[in-house]
Amino acid sequence: MKKISLPMPKKLREHIDDHTNYQVTPDGFKYLVKQNEIYIKGFKKGSPSEIPAYIDNLPVVYLAGLHNLPLTGEIRIPNTVRVLEWAVFNVQESATKFIIPDSVIQIDEHAFAWCKSLEEILFPDSVKHLGTGTVMSCKKLKSVRLPAGLTEIPPYFASGCSALEEITLPDQVSAIQEMAFNDCIHLKYIHLPANLKFISKYAFSGCTALHGVQIPEGCEVHPKAFHDCQK
Repeated sequence: MKKISLPMPKKLREHIDDHTNYQVTPDGFKYLVKQNEIYIKGFKKGSPSEIPAYIDNLPVVYLAGLHNLPLTGEIRIPNTVRVLEWAVFNVQESATKFIIPDSVIQIDEHAFAWCKSLEEILFPDSVKHLGTGTVMSCKKLKSVRLPAGLTEIPPYFASGCSALEEITLPDQVSAIQEMAFNDCIHLKYIHLPANLKFISKYAFSGCTALHGVQIPEGCEVHPKAFHDCQK
């Protein structure tokens, strides 16, 4: 199996040069004010009890750079938030569950990747697109609730999620992209929608426990979609 190597998204550069305008809350959140809304752009240090929904009576609509925020157990993202930026919560050590509100409409690349203790994540129906590698390499992830209107499973979506045993794809999903579930070694059941039209290369590579997959009629399957696994 080829080594996974993902480039840094170009859009990240758009947010690097505005750090000189940061303000910092008493409990360590770095933020910007834009059009009377709060954009949290990182975390400096401290031990806040939760992610704020408001700062100075202005709604927090955007979260980024919170990988070093000390989170534990079940995490509820405030219902003011609309955007979860690239790698916002990746490499979290102790968060076990994320509950994302219906206010969120955008979740970017690697938002929850490499979260060591993550067991469950609930994506709301307000999200129509998930970024590359959304929950990749979350070794303890067992339960994923996907948005009802999702139309494709992105590349590397749950790659390396070795504890995942079963997942149901929403009815609107028409494509499963490259390496979406590769090396999910305990994945036994995946329920594919009738609308599915394409399964990309290595989508299920290394899924050695997978069996009984029902491929919808007319679905194009790459010759290496199920490489090195039982089908």
